[in-house]
Amino acid sequence: MPMTSSDTVEQGAVRSWLGIPYATADRFRSPKVVPFDPDLPYDRKGPAPLQAGDTSWLEADNGFSEDCLNLNVWAPVDAGDKPLPVVVYIFGGGWMLGANTQTTSNASGLAATGRAIAVSLNYRLGPFGWLSLSQYGGALAEATNLGLQDIIAALQWVRGNIARFGGDPKNVTVTGHSAGAFSALSLLAAPSADGLFHHLAAFSGMPSRQVPAWGAEERAHAVLTALGLQDDPEQLLTVDADLLAQTMAESQSSDPGAAHGVDNDVIAIVDDRSRTNGILEDHPMHVLESGRHRDVDILFSSATHETDYWVLHRAEDFDPGSIDALVAEFANRNRIPRSRAREIIAAYDVDGRTPVEIRGALLTDFSFTLPQTRGALAHAATGGNAYLLSVGPVEGAHAVHGTEMYGIVGQTRPGASDAQIVRDTFVRDALLALAAGDTVALWEPVTTVPTARGIGDMPYDATAHASQVLEIFAGVDRP
Repeated sequence: MPMTSSDTVEQGAVRSWLGIPYATADRFRSPKVVPFDPDLPYDRKGPAPLQAGDTSWLEADNGFSEDCLNLNVWAPVDAGDKPLPVVVYIFGGGWMLGANTQTTSNASGLAATGRAIAVSLNYRLGPFGWLSLSQYGGALAEATNLGLQDIIAALQWVRGNIARFGGDPKNVTVTGHSAGAFSALSLLAAPSADGLFHHLAAFSGMPSRQVPAWGAEERAHAVLTALGLQDDPEQLLTVDADLLAQTMAESQSSDPGAAHGVDNDVIAIVDDRSRTNGILEDHPMHVLESGRHRDVDILFSSATHETDYWVLHRAEDFDPGSIDALVAEFANRNRIPRSRAREIIAAYDVDGRTPVEIRGALLTDFSFTLPQTRGALAHAATGGNAYLLSVGPVEGAHAVHGTEMYGIVGQTRPGASDAQIVRDTFVRDALLALAAGDTVALWEPVTTVPTARGIGDMPYDATAHASQVLEIFAGVDRP
């Protein structure tokens, strides 16, 4: 029976194993998977990834470390005799922030339904996971998409060990939010991840927004120059870790919209297919178009007002100042004619919106709605099952980036309204249905039409809006 917005499952008791090491890695080296030691108690969170900035919200009871490659496992006490589907959660945070220690990484809520074994992993952040240095060779030759290598190592550990926790290694769903979702979809283009996952659920992360190789090298050069090491990159191996993290953070643009151009003036997954020791063989969108992973069921989800988060919380940094400035920025950052950029922006210059509100609506669709819709259509065209979900606002919860994070892991936001609990429970149950292969319980999949399910107080019909966005951006690439 298809899901409704009021479907719920009674919560049960859960067993937990916290801070399990899944791999070790020296600085700027590839991870090496380690065996599970059944004799340890696993009753404390592991160290969180070392990172710059305010970390008070991460609930990192065991501190921060470069040696952070650990994961948590949760299983229902009454799991039964049949192996359960496995859900692996990858946290977001712009590849700079986050940990598996925070409440929104606590996937015990999924296990509490009795329907899955849940896993939440750490991966290296900032310079330790995403500074591209392989071009320098030598001791830095392995330093490309190291954070993605970590994620793949964790999935290799899951394949080899999850059965002892009651999980089915042949039924693994990888999910994540934001950077975690972009990373999950990038697994499609990583041959070393083949066979390690069977379903994907990407929340507010799309088969897009990769950093080109030249841009990654420029980022590395900027960090090395700031440290005075541009002539001797291998000195990075001994630079103080906190200084290195802070230097990388300071190299980022203060404009939160900088991530939304085709050259992506921040850090993210690098298109390293032409590089020594590259992890990816193609762009994730091209892999979807090829049908190479048509056997993987994929849920693509985004919120109706994703980048309005910046409108609400960092309007001064996000405000383009004028329509002309927004047109110039959008044309230059995406290498499209200024006249075409003006046509696109005119579609969002409605209902008395201010320039900052127009930018919020524009980038919500360009960076989220558009690539998720194109990705779902590409996957469906090759015979894959693709599902589109649009998360709308509810009482007490704007539909901005991060609005559904509690629901993804089966938690309840403190102070959540009844409407948010219903909406976020729907998100949880959609993920669990996908993990179980129970596609009958979901809504209609995408075909040649971008059929989308909207939840919450939708400002538009989700399918009609997806179709409209395809028309607005017709002929414009979003790599």
